[in-house]
Amino acid sequence: MSNIEQGDHVVCIDDKFKPQVAELYTALPKEGFSYVVREVRLGIRADCKTGDLSLLLVGLVNPKADSRSKLERGFSETRFRKLDELKDKTRQSKTEPETVADAVGQELVEV
Repeated sequence: MSNIEQGDHVVCIDDKFKPQVAELYTALPKEGFSYVVREVRLGIRADCKTGDLSLLLVGLVNPKADSRSKLERGFSETRFRKLDELKDKTRQSKTEPETVADAVGQELVEV
C-alpha cells in the first residue's frame, strides 16, 4: 500500500509513456519535476486487467476514460516518490549528489 496521500509533494521519477498510452492524455508529468497530489484513488493499468493506485496532480488535468467509470485518467503511483523521502535520502548519503525539488512544479536542482 502506498504512503502517498492527497496534498503530498511528489517528484516524478518515470515519465516514459508508451506512445499509445501518451495519446490518451493532454498533460503528462515530467521526470525531475515536483507536483502536489490532488487525489489518490484506485485505478487500472493500461492492460485493463491490473489494479493500481492512481494519482491526480495539481496543474495536470486530463480527459476522462472511455470506461463506465468516466473518471479522469490518472498516473500510477509507481512513477513518483514523495519529496520528503528524496530529501531524507539526500541527507543520509552526502557522498553522492542527489536532487531535491526547490518548489512545486519546478525542475529539481543538485544539492
